[in-house]
Amino acid sequence: MNKGVAVKIHWTDEDKGGKSILPQGTPYYVITDLLEGRSGVKTNWSLVLEVENNSEGNHSRTGTGRAYFLVEDAPTSLLKSGYSLIVHEGRKQVARVEVI
Repeated sequence: MNKGVAVKIHWTDEDKGGKSILPQGTPYYVITDLLEGRSGVKTNWSLVLEVENNSEGNHSRTGTGRAYFLVEDAPTSLLKSGYSLIVHEGRKQVARVEVI
């Protein structure tokens, strides 16, 4: 896993539409909320999450791994420490991805 940036994944609770089984060990493809790209147009972007591990506690489901955009002209400048992205699978919000 040499691509992307280190991330902490704050998974959406299952009772709020989140995933019942959290992905791990294979690339997980999601889309972002609307973000402005290099051309200045706001659109959704495909983001790849390579989830290394997950943990579940009281009222908390988190994971760690790496993230990168699927296409080159995506706003990669947003993948810097401290920035967060809301990601979706279809219409459902599945996580908030925090760049660490």
